[in-house]
Amino acid sequence: MEPKAVSSHEDQMEVFVRPENAKYQAFGRPKNDLVLRVIENKEEGRTLERIPVWFMRQAGRYLPEYREMRSKYDFFQMCQNPELASEVTIMPLKRFPCDMLVIFSDILIIFVAMGMNITFVENIGPTFDQTISSFKQFQKLTLSLEQVIKNLHYVYDAISLTKDKIKNAVPILGFAGSPFTLFTYLTKNNKKTYEDSIRMVYESPGDVNKILSKLSEVCVSHLINQIDAGANVVQLFDSNADVVDAELFAPFSLFYLKKVINTVKKLRPHTFIILFLKENFHPHLKHLNIDVLSITHKQLAMNSSNFYYDLFEGKIILQGALDPHIMLLNDHNLVAKYTSEMVRQIRHTNKYIANLGHGMLPGSKIENVQAFVDTVGGYLPS
Repeated sequence: MEPKAVSSHEDQMEVFVRPENAKYQAFGRPKNDLVLRVIENKEEGRTLERIPVWFMRQAGRYLPEYREMRSKYDFFQMCQNPELASEVTIMPLKRFPCDMLVIFSDILIIFVAMGMNITFVENIGPTFDQTISSFKQFQKLTLSLEQVIKNLHYVYDAISLTKDKIKNAVPILGFAGSPFTLFTYLTKNNKKTYEDSIRMVYESPGDVNKILSKLSEVCVSHLINQIDAGANVVQLFDSNADVVDAELFAPFSLFYLKKVINTVKKLRPHTFIILFLKENFHPHLKHLNIDVLSITHKQLAMNSSNFYYDLFEGKIILQGALDPHIMLLNDHNLVAKYTSEMVRQIRHTNKYIANLGHGMLPGSKIENVQAFVDTVGGYLPS
């Protein structure tokens, strides 16, 4: 099957959909569809039976069963093995009543599929075996869009396998990094900070836009193929939006976010999209066609939930936003206290998904996760 060119509302974008997707059965609606009903509720505001809960990075090193598996396999080995990735994805559901499972993968997996080697270095983060400082270098290092998506088959197979294993019990979340966040990882040249990425934005904006355009195509294709494999919801992570100011955010991040979101919505109109953005650029986002805005604890402290609901004229679901460090506390009663305070800050709890403000930290305590779930479960949405 040849890649197809489809139109986003700004530009032509190449999208590749695997012919193998036809083998995935139509699973229908998950048995626990609370997350989906909450998102569908953004237009109406009906009262629901409870607030849904899931966690970013909910399958991770805080779980002893995950640490046991991790001792046997490299991180990317686990991501690239559908059986292992599926097993890890399901781990939290065996402990907590999670209302959604996030497929075990990583936003950087697309670079592995492009043929790059990535290692995680302490105090630096992910490092690449080759550095990128121009579009010409990027072209030499990367494969065709079709080949990249074919190489990512293990992600799509893991989603389908997970759906099968849990008998479609809860929705599955697929995800991808935003084009700009992916760009910053790619061009920071194995340094702790993103100074090289920012310098490239100023010095070579033409090259940066070409790279962002290509990453947008990979991002859209990756999301579409996850949806076709069974993902009910997808989340875009613009985790590094905070490395630039508002003046640079608009042309280099927001512009491509809009292209990605609009193209996914055009090709898969019934898919729900969550956006996680780690900076206070939210006034720029009100015209984005997103369903859920995932906010951090800092953003909730800076702006009340009213600010976000009003920004989208009430037609948005909020997600978040407990400080992940609270999960490290030695007293689960304190966790319950802070969780309760967070929920009380949300104006429309019938338009809300409880989560952390960022990913679960490795030292998080299982009893604290349970305290969070139990506390949220005690609130009736209104």
